[in-house]
Amino acid sequence: MPTWDPLDDDPVTGDSIPVAFLELEGRTLELRQGFVGAVPPVDPKEGQVWVDTAQTPYRVLRYLRIDAGNAAWQPMGPLSRLPASINGDPSPVDDRLAPFEYLALRLENRNALPPATPTNAGLLLYRIGDGEAWLADAPVSGGWKALLSVTQGASFDTVELPLEGDLGNDAVNPPTRERKGVLEGWLFDDVAERRTLAVIVPKNWQGASPLRLLLFQVLDQAEVAGNDIEWTGEFRTLVPGQENVAKAATPLPDAVTNIGAVPEAIDDGGGPHVTQFIVDHADPVNPVSAGCLLLATVWRKTVGGAGKVGGTVVFRADLAYPQAPRHERA
Repeated sequence: MPTWDPLDDDPVTGDSIPVAFLELEGRTLELRQGFVGAVPPVDPKEGQVWVDTAQTPYRVLRYLRIDAGNAAWQPMGPLSRLPASINGDPSPVDDRLAPFEYLALRLENRNALPPATPTNAGLLLYRIGDGEAWLADAPVSGGWKALLSVTQGASFDTVELPLEGDLGNDAVNPPTRERKGVLEGWLFDDVAERRTLAVIVPKNWQGASPLRLLLFQVLDQAEVAGNDIEWTGEFRTLVPGQENVAKAATPLPDAVTNIGAVPEAIDDGGGPHVTQFIVDHADPVNPVSAGCLLLATVWRKTVGGAGKVGGTVVFRADLAYPQAPRHERA
C-alpha cells in the first residue's frame, strides 16, 4: 500500500486547512489509481489490491509472495474465469512424478444437461436426478455420453457368442438352420440336437459370482399358454496352455422358461423368449477364471408334450457376468 508522512495537526505550527485538503485529495487520487485501472499500480507494496479493468469481467488481484517466491500479482477468487489452466504438478518441467491433489473436487451439478456444443466439448457433469456422470463429446457423437457406472457384483456386462456357421454344432445331431420372419438362427426340435458355444471369460468379470448363459429364441409353431421351454447342458473351462478339450464336463442346472399367455408371444414365431443358464464359477472340476476358455454345450431337455414347448429357433446367445469396479474389456 502507498505510504505517506502524517499530516501535522498542531494548531500553531501544523499544516493549514488548504494544504491538508490538497494533500488528502492527492492521496485519494493515488489510492484510486492504485486500486482500479487497466495497468498495475506503480511500485506496488505487498498486500496491495488491484482491480484489473483491462479484463472482462474485471479481475481482482493482490500483490503477494507465495511460499519462497518473489512478490507478484496473484488472482483472488472466486473468479468467473481463470486466467489459465490449473496445473497441479509441483515440478517446473511438468513431469508429474508427485502431483498435488485437488481436495474436495467435484463435478458440476445440473438438473438437466445443457446443449452439447463445440465450446463445451470435454465438459463433465453430474446429473442430480439420476446420479449419472456425463461427458460432452461433441466432436465425436455431437452429444452427451453417459459414463459407465459399475457396482461390483450388481452391474452386468455381456458378450455376444457367435452363432454363425456350423462350427459348434454336433457332428451327428446338429440343429437345423431356419429363418423366422427377419430372424435367422438354429432350430432345436429334438432332444438329441446340440451346439457348443465358446467364449473367453472377460477380464472385467468380478471373479466371485456365477456367470449366466442367455439363449434368445422364438417359437417354431404356435403353443398353448403357460407351456415351458426346457433346456439342459454341460460346460468345461480350459486354462490356455494347460488343459485339454477331453476334460470331463460339469452338468449345467436345467433351465426353464415359461412362455406366458400373451397371444402374439405364443403364436408361431412368438417371443422372443429368453432362457438363462447359471454357470457355477466355483465348480471344483471346471472352475471359472478370467481369461479361461468357457465351452458350454446346450440341448433341449424336452421337445413337445403336455405343458412343454416344441421346437424353438435360437437366434442369439450372450454371456452375462457381474463386473469388477474397474471396467476393462479385454
